[in-house]
Amino acid sequence: MLETAGAPPALDHSVERRHIGTFQVPDEVNDLDFPLPGVRLESTNVTEGDGTNGVTRITRITTGPGITDYVTHEQEFTYSTYGIHVGQDDRLTFFGEGQQISVHLIDCREDVDQPGAEITIELAVSPYRVLIIPKGVAHTLDGLGGVVTRDEPVWYADANPHWEPDNDLISFSRSSDSAPIVQTNRHQLPVAAHLLMSRMAQRTNALSHNAYAARYRVSIGGKTTYAMVRPDWRVAEMKQDTHGLASENNFVLTGPESFTVVPSTDTCTSDAWEVQLNGTPDQFVRHDHSRRRLTWLAGSTDAQIEIVHADGEHFVIDLGDPTIGVAIPPGTWYRLIGHGRIWLRAEMELLDRPWGPEHRLGNDVTTAAVSEIGPSRPAQDSDRYLPGPAFHALARMEAQAIALTNRRED
Repeated sequence: MLETAGAPPALDHSVERRHIGTFQVPDEVNDLDFPLPGVRLESTNVTEGDGTNGVTRITRITTGPGITDYVTHEQEFTYSTYGIHVGQDDRLTFFGEGQQISVHLIDCREDVDQPGAEITIELAVSPYRVLIIPKGVAHTLDGLGGVVTRDEPVWYADANPHWEPDNDLISFSRSSDSAPIVQTNRHQLPVAAHLLMSRMAQRTNALSHNAYAARYRVSIGGKTTYAMVRPDWRVAEMKQDTHGLASENNFVLTGPESFTVVPSTDTCTSDAWEVQLNGTPDQFVRHDHSRRRLTWLAGSTDAQIEIVHADGEHFVIDLGDPTIGVAIPPGTWYRLIGHGRIWLRAEMELLDRPWGPEHRLGNDVTTAAVSEIGPSRPAQDSDRYLPGPAFHALARMEAQAIALTNRRED
């Protein structure tokens, strides 16, 4: 049972905003603390790609619960409000063509020394650093057009009058002279609860693709409470592909053509691939021990995936739509074709079989020239996959190992 917190605070408590500094982050700096307690940059787990399928860089999960949600932003995207999570730390990594973004933060926590303190962080988009915004710190961002944000949230629970489990984001206008003061949740959820909440989000967002609702503090009949406001955005037109390997992702709208894309598998985690497309490669790739699901997130829309069926037939699926994912079964030959740079979400499920040092997690790539490939391996009745939580635990262990290795090398 959750511990209760004395007398509930007044819901309408607010504080005057006070800007205390603007901080320009040098491109080479990945680790940095800021004046608001808990706001910081940390290095991510990045491995350089080997060029297979044009993959130049892979950003893996960082240490923590390991849930990965992605938010895409249309070119004209803007935020008109600040948002405060009372039960979630945001851990944000930004992907794009080196765009400069501005992050505006206000400390709205009731238990800090300087409530209302405000800072601005200016930095370039980079896969090498994660920005941590603790619960209770209001945030809004500028310059996100064409940028993809990956969030690896940390969730908390409590007996808290400010908390709504279905939507804990409290919004207020950017033009307001004051900011609301909130009580934040204290009890970090275990990893199993993170997985459960992620799977619940998958189910909800598979059934409904409505706009993400904002929650505002309002006064009704002299009593302060919260009200949900949901924009009336029309769902963007989704590309239709009749091939069975392409299917709709789990998502909600965060703009008329911007999307929050949550996991598709019960592993609830994924890598972000940066891919440089240079026409039609002369090699195909297959993953012998894992099933992949690839989702285009940003970059060139001149992107396709060519897949070889078990009967030897070749077919091509258009990418360029974050609402659609393409499944690649084990032993299936494929290649990415097109021109320009793209970013992909790569979800993986691992075949359940004896594993040894020669089959390190994710290290199951086979390549062959076009003239050397035959039909792809057909699906087999014996194909079984590791349970999602087991794979998730392996991915978190790998993230910790990579982080330790990177620290030793530094």
